[in-house]
Amino acid sequence: MEKIKVAMIGAAGKMGTRMARSLMTMPDRYEVKLVEGYAPAVPRVEAELGMKCVSAQEAIDFADIVVFAVKDSMIKELSKQYVPMLKPGTVFMILDPAAAIAKEVTLRDDCTFVVTHPCHPSFLKWQKEEEAFQDRFGGDGGHQDVVMSKICGDDDKMEMVKEATKCMYRADDVFLLTTEQIAFLEPTLVEVMGACFLYAMAETVDEGVKRGIPREAAVSFMTGHVLNLSANFLGYLPGNPPVSDACKVAIQLGNRLVLREDWRKVWDDEVLEKVIATMLHPENPKI
Repeated sequence: MEKIKVAMIGAAGKMGTRMARSLMTMPDRYEVKLVEGYAPAVPRVEAELGMKCVSAQEAIDFADIVVFAVKDSMIKELSKQYVPMLKPGTVFMILDPAAAIAKEVTLRDDCTFVVTHPCHPSFLKWQKEEEAFQDRFGGDGGHQDVVMSKICGDDDKMEMVKEATKCMYRADDVFLLTTEQIAFLEPTLVEVMGACFLYAMAETVDEGVKRGIPREAAVSFMTGHVLNLSANFLGYLPGNPPVSDACKVAIQLGNRLVLREDWRKVWDDEVLEKVIATMLHPENPKI
């Protein structure tokens, strides 16, 4: 079977290094070239991965798949530079949907453009090894899933992309969604909502510590209940037992005291577009 050739642009970044390392564990199937534009980071990534970085042109001329592992805020300008360099038929992969939704990615009719993004290891997913359990980000042993979408291009390329994506992220499953659906997962689901709540949970632990509760006790109590209640509310407890009546009352009080009554508007298309535009360009907020 012919090897899949992958160019990793932004190889020294957190995602780029992990993804390149994963591909390099299967040398019979994947051939990788590294590109890193930030000169001070080049020696580190070369030492870590045991491979020399090459020019962008060399890597792009070589590649079946170009992975664009750069910051979202840089995609608009850098894709103008790199996309014209692609060979016809190349797959161009970005790692977040924001720039695609904001139409800041330079596209071509003769190439295929995709978005992939890791789910990260779930606390509801069994981690068989201690190394996997300690990998809270994913890609270094932790078992995780991935979401993927085609922005535009050749459907026939998608099986190859799915295979490579599964290897790059060391994923158990790859969920095929639309680009807009991935954008609703991030930022709406996990950042505007999830990260906001979780940051508030960390702050409420601090409030408990101020009142003399040992931090270890507060963290253990909070994280244990987060696991238990998440499994309950998402339907992962056998028999789907209900929470107590007192908990139901407390939830209603929290809805009144903590949440805005119109919080579900974050799922409106118009709000999503404004959120993404503001995240990409915070100096010019739209919301």
